Amino acid sequence: MQRFAWLLIVLILGGCSIYPLPEDYLPSNTDQPYTSDRIAATIRCQTRDAIRAVIRRNIAAVPASYIVYQRMARDEMLAWLDSNSANYRALKWPLFAPELRKPFEFYKDTNISYDFTIDSTEMNTLGLNITLLKALNAGTDTIGLLAKNDRTREASRHFRVFDTFDSLARLMKEEACQNQPQAPNYLFPTAGLLRINTLVDSFLVANQWENLAGDKTDYTTAQMTDTLTFTTKSTGNFDPSTTTNSVVGRFVPSSAGLNVDNFRQDLHTIIILVSLPPTKNGIPQFDEYGRILAPGKAGVRAAASEGLDRQREINTQNALTRLGTGVGRLNVP
Repeated sequence: MQRFAWLLIVLILGGCSIYPLPEDYLPSNTDQPYTSDRIAATIRCQTRDAIRAVIRRNIAAVPASYIVYQRMARDEMLAWLDSNSANYRALKWPLFAPELRKPFEFYKDTNISYDFTIDSTEMNTLGLNITLLKALNAGTDTIGLLAKNDRTREASRHFRVFDTFDSLARLMKEEACQNQPQAPNYLFPTAGLLRINTLVDSFLVANQWENLAGDKTDYTTAQMTDTLTFTTKSTGNFDPSTTTNSVVGRFVPSSAGLNVDNFRQDLHTIIILVSLPPTKNGIPQFDEYGRILAPGKAGVRAAASEGLDRQREINTQNALTRLGTGVGRLNVP
């Protein structure tokens, strides 16, 4: 029994992840593990597809005989785009007909920013409980032995990615989106299709027809944000036990139990911020170090990063509000 117990301990200790990461459990449809960079690529590629779908819908909305791009009419243009997704990379916005060029050029610098937080927690408990019992003429002697090992491993990874409509629709390399999921994954949502197209579509509709506002007093940088939180928990238990009768005059293991509990939690929080680029007019902008930001990528990224920070604060406030509401509902005597 002792040899068997020690063998189990060695085997289970070896199975504990020292550095829990998404690729330990996330499924993959290729030979490559589903790492955090692949999670980001999956989200970005789905956003790219949503933007390309908007471009295609706008082209399809014009009359069939209309010359939409260089010398191509509507149907010819759509067939050209559908024949090879890499043709989107050859698009040049100034070559579109004016009715399409204006909205495309207006929205091409729209920011799409992502804030990824990937938390993985693994807990492993191994316990061995043995009771030694000796029968006496007037009673019994009992000795209880307990050995227990608890291990908890946590890893939290946080990073941000900044894109624009143009960088996704035209400039993103096609090979970056190869072997992407084609269906939702209900066990691990970040490894499957998500409804990111609804955020892109809602932002465009709201900004076109509902005068979408920005944050606080800044009404020139209209924005919309989705916060996605996915929690997946996996639990495994193995609790065998055995009992024997006592023997007069000698200690024998009257009962023995092995307790093995394994728990894994993966918490993925993704903030997706869609916003118009900040206006280049008005007062100068400064970064977090007090330096003046010139119009361009630096200013755009600083504004997007600030927007993600504000959304994280809002999420924290909402979480505290839900916690307070839940405590208020408890009937405390």
